[in-house]
Amino acid sequence: MSSAVGLEGTWAPVAASVSGKELLVAELRVKYLVLDGHDYNIVDRSNQVVDRGEYLVNDRALPWTLDIVGRDGPNAGRSMLAIFELADDRLTVCYNLEGGGRPGNMQSQSDNQSDQMLLSITYERATSLLS
Repeated sequence: MSSAVGLEGTWAPVAASVSGKELLVAELRVKYLVLDGHDYNIVDRSNQVVDRGEYLVNDRALPWTLDIVGRDGPNAGRSMLAIFELADDRLTVCYNLEGGGRPGNMQSQSDNQSDQMLLSITYERATSLLS
């Protein structure tokens, strides 16, 4: 596992859904996701770091996987297994909100084929520094 594939940088959410139901981006706590080396920080709308930890990428798996391990904040001590897609300056991450297994694909499971409650957030690379 590595932190390769061009994930490093500051990302701003532009779309989100839970199990196929669209969420308003303005209602998300996340203003920025900052990925640096193997570390992540979640910055809220008041520019405070509210969650931090480590992430590991497996870009040999299909779909690509992301293991997120919280150190400080509400996810401290938790591991989240996610998948992601990266296309140019757009990053989509899909998590299983109920913990347990990693999502099998990016498709919503609103047709009851799965008991997983999937959160999908699409980010665009921020072009300016945190302000």
